[in-house]
Amino acid sequence: MDTGSAPRTETPPNRAHRGPHISHDSNEDRELLPLLGVDDVSGILGIPKATLYRWHSMSNAGDRVGPPAFRVGRYLRYSLKDLARYIDDLRHGIS
Repeated sequence: MDTGSAPRTETPPNRAHRGPHISHDSNEDRELLPLLGVDDVSGILGIPKATLYRWHSMSNAGDRVGPPAFRVGRYLRYSLKDLARYIDDLRHGIS
C-alpha cells in the first residue's frame, strides 16, 4: 500500500561520509583539535588582542614573536599544542 511518501534511498557504502581525511606522519599520530582564535588566546595569556595581532605582524620566517599563529582566510588561528609549547617555553625562559 502506497502511503504517498517518497521512497527512502540509502547512500551506497562506497559514498558514505567518513569525515575529514587526516594524513598521518609515519612517526607521529596527529589528532585534529579545535583551533583557538585571538579572543581565546588573549584570555588565556591575559594580554590584549592588539598585542597578538602586532606580534604576528612582526614575526617572519626566521624570527617568531609570540605564540605561533597562522591565517585561516582572514582570521588568525592558533593550535592548542603550539600554544601549550609556547607557554612551557616561557616558563623555562626559552622564549
